[in-house]
Amino acid sequence: MSRYRCLNVLLGATLLGTTGAVSQSLAQQPVQWITRDSAVLDQWPYVAPDGHTITFSRSTDGGATWQLMMIDRAGGVARPFLQNPPVVSATRGSWSRRHNRLAFTGGTRNDETTAVWVSNATGTEVTRIAALNVSPRLMYPSWTPDGQSVVAVDYGAAGGSTLVRLDLTTGVTVPLTQPAQFLVGMPTVSPDGEWIAFAGQQNLGRPYDQQKNQIWLLPRSGPPREVSRGQGRQPDWSPDGKWLAFTSTRGDSAGRPAIFIVAREGGVPVQLTEHEVNAGHPVWSPDGRWLVFYASLPEKQTAKGLAVIGVPERH
Repeated sequence: MSRYRCLNVLLGATLLGTTGAVSQSLAQQPVQWITRDSAVLDQWPYVAPDGHTITFSRSTDGGATWQLMMIDRAGGVARPFLQNPPVVSATRGSWSRRHNRLAFTGGTRNDETTAVWVSNATGTEVTRIAALNVSPRLMYPSWTPDGQSVVAVDYGAAGGSTLVRLDLTTGVTVPLTQPAQFLVGMPTVSPDGEWIAFAGQQNLGRPYDQQKNQIWLLPRSGPPREVSRGQGRQPDWSPDGKWLAFTSTRGDSAGRPAIFIVAREGGVPVQLTEHEVNAGHPVWSPDGRWLVFYASLPEKQTAKGLAVIGVPERH
């Protein structure tokens, strides 16, 4: 790769001998706000294949309902993505950048009933995927490289949440984890399809608590392994498949999340934002130069806007 030298140097030193550390920090990069409206909630951004359009979900009623929106990376006026929204709420959008399609979670108010929907690049053709043998609470679709299926979370599975692979043509689902062993959250499929990173926790007989999740890697065969010790959620793969961005409250007594990056092989994560930013759901740009995420607005913590931050370049 021609990028990430700063990360390679820092994480390389960590993997070669540093032990016991919670995280290491790079010089903080400036945060650029894209949306900053104190009357709305803007969450779950994703960068489209063109590299500059960002899709996201916006709520104007405190999170009861959500609309898929799009905006340019440089900012400006946000506009609806779906021409005729088929559902009350559309959230957790995820692009197949190779096939120029968007999968998202569509459902009723407050995520009571959800399903996976797929849209074309213009938001004019939208299809609900009739998934078989899963509960009516299917969320967080992430595309496989061939564009034929997505990995999602069945939050209503018997015994607890589980990862499933959903065939978009047939609706057939295949369970990938067992609730008796793991309770899971948001997944993300690696660019080569060989790994699924997910937020989750071992099932120790206690109720699922997403604040206790860690970042795990599930290979094509074999059991999941922990990427880095410590709390972590909302993973996303870098375009080269060597790094994971995620959020974590580690190191903050107030429990505020910051953005971290960790090598696929594991080790001590690198912290990219201050905890005061209260960041969530980082997603890489297709060129790997920056991350988009949502964060609490400094002027009103209950409101959320979208922001971007640069990833340190190779020198």
